[in-house]
Amino acid sequence: MVTPADILMGLPGIWPFNQVFTEYYKRTARPLPCPVDFTDPDNSLKISAIFVYNDPRDWGLDSQIILDLLLSKDGVLGTYSEKNGNTSLSNNGWQQDGQPPLFFSNADLFWATSYHLPRLGQGGFQAALTGVWNATTSGANLERNSIGKPFPATYDYAEKVIHKYREHIIRGYGKVMSDAPKLQRVFMVGDNPESDIRGANEFDSPTGIEWTSVLVNTGVHRKGTIPTHTPDAMCEDVLEAVKWALKEEGWPGLEE
Repeated sequence: MVTPADILMGLPGIWPFNQVFTEYYKRTARPLPCPVDFTDPDNSLKISAIFVYNDPRDWGLDSQIILDLLLSKDGVLGTYSEKNGNTSLSNNGWQQDGQPPLFFSNADLFWATSYHLPRLGQGGFQAALTGVWNATTSGANLERNSIGKPFPATYDYAEKVIHKYREHIIRGYGKVMSDAPKLQRVFMVGDNPESDIRGANEFDSPTGIEWTSVLVNTGVHRKGTIPTHTPDAMCEDVLEAVKWALKEEGWPGLEE
């Protein structure tokens, strides 16, 4: 794995602007696995895939490196594909020459912090990068893969984990799985209508489980506003949401 810090420390000229994180990068960067020599592509640093795991620390540096790789030939840093802009090719030649696939771990435009208003998240960086890409390519399609909420793969994985953990709990009590009733309902509690609620509302469970979306007012969603995706229920906070879900399932001893 290679990080932007590794590349910057090994090739300082790739981002010739104010480098406010230099001292931090010096402490965390590792030597590049091979040199960056675009004149000798066969023996130069090649990137096989681009993963944006979290909100980038330096949007400018990260945008530049990702753009360089998306314009490269075969993911070799410092090269430029001759197919770029070729109108006789699919997508006018952009991302048609072995460039590394681009992955984002989530698409949240905003997220909740200690500040009283939502802050830009990884979705904000994705939007900014898309804007740079559009300006560079005159609006060519940016091929990328976004995972996390609200995409079905994330909810499908969550359902598999729930089933596995449920089996662990049941067997821990000395029960046999075949004697246990079928899991029928999952409550998705979230604060972001665009990701949490939308994902739960749109997910089509392969095992027929009912997904119930519960929106809370303690995060991205602002109380008193109309959510972009309507939840099955709205609660003040997570505690109230849990109590509501337990009551929905008929648990005894809950106050009205």
